[in-house]
Amino acid sequence: MNEFYGFENLECWKQAKDLAIEMYRLSANGNFQDDPATLADLKKSATAVASLIAGGREKGGATNFVHNLSKAKSTAAELKSQLIIFREIGYLTEGDYLEFDDRINRISAMLAGLIRAIRTKQKGDGKKKPDDSKAQPKAANELQIKA
Repeated sequence: MNEFYGFENLECWKQAKDLAIEMYRLSANGNFQDDPATLADLKKSATAVASLIAGGREKGGATNFVHNLSKAKSTAAELKSQLIIFREIGYLTEGDYLEFDDRINRISAMLAGLIRAIRTKQKGDGKKKPDDSKAQPKAANELQIKA
């Protein structure tokens, strides 16, 4: 990940943003119009995934970014759960559900991969070099053993 790029260049953000736009289009569907609370939840969850990615990236620092990416991943799971319910109560067709499910799964996989990559980089950057000042010369160790 190049630290000089903003969130707009992250593929996971692009995909989450596109999903949010599709959720807004879906919400214009007549099934949702009679249920304003459900409509509000759908829009909130859909936009939150992209917003969490953006906010974490702009906040700075790997730890903050990973925290927000993890929240975005859990929010994607919440959105998926909502879509399952909407399909089962007849607000979504099976085809629409499968399309959105696939997109959410891809976004979640991208988020998991990015989280893993950042954590791996953090571990690599934080490796401590052995403290040679505490090591005894081999001859001194041998003397202690013989004594």
